[in-house]
Amino acid sequence: MIKIRLDQYVKENQDTNVSNFIIFSYTLLNGLFLFLATLNGYIPSHVIRHVFYRRLFKVKIPSDSIIYWRCRFFSPQRVKIGHNSIIGNDAFLDGRESIYIGDNVNIGGDVRIYTQQHDIESSNFGIKGAPVHIGHWAYIGARVIILPGVKIGEGAVVASGAVVTKDVEPWTMVGGVPAKFIRNRPLVKYNLDTNHRLFFQ
Repeated sequence: MIKIRLDQYVKENQDTNVSNFIIFSYTLLNGLFLFLATLNGYIPSHVIRHVFYRRLFKVKIPSDSIIYWRCRFFSPQRVKIGHNSIIGNDAFLDGRESIYIGDNVNIGGDVRIYTQQHDIESSNFGIKGAPVHIGHWAYIGARVIILPGVKIGEGAVVASGAVVTKDVEPWTMVGGVPAKFIRNRPLVKYNLDTNHRLFFQ
């Protein structure tokens, strides 16, 4: 919203120097905000990290969910995480178009979730995007890449290393590049144990 208003102001404003200064200031502050969010991921205490994620960076995460360390964000304020969910170490969450992660979701290490990408058919290589939605009880294996607009259904499993380019049906398992159906998953609803909160994790 702020970026849209800035673009509109720049178009309407005749003073190029003022416009350039505003764009520079916004870019600098936004970059600093993301840099601090990245540094926050290196704090060895889960409790302190989560306080900053919720209070300063406005990540919507309840106290019974975990973000393991070295997580990186775009637009952390547009990321919403449900109860008893786990985000593995070194994850990247691109919240620019918003990410919703349900309850009892387990996301492995080095997972990349994107909500924007370049439009290869655009005349100016512009940006396009859409929200990502991950349903309750989903399990996302390590080093999975999820692309913009994908909806991962309740209880779905994405095998490690997969690239998810389209929606995944509930209670199914997919894998590969691009991700394809492997088999169905038994319907088992559970509460994840999120009490493993050691330092440097």
